[in-house]
Amino acid sequence: MKLLADILFWLGIISIPLSWLMWYFGNRVELARHVLADIADPALKAALKEAHAERWGLFIGLWPVTLFVLSYLIDQGM
Repeated sequence: MKLLADILFWLGIISIPLSWLMWYFGNRVELARHVLADIADPALKAALKEAHAERWGLFIGLWPVTLFVLSYLIDQGM
């Protein structure tokens, strides 16, 4: 179980810069391309892309905490 705890810990460490990158580049990553394609107003499309990047960064930002807690619990033997 020590190996699994170590893997979860390092995945938590790696996911911190990943959340920063997704927050910064998230508006360029069009995961909702089919939804944004129907919007004609460029200002609304830009605002929705920015909001999508914020939500995506927050979602990924929750991963480190979850992985650190799981690593701790597994290391302690639950």
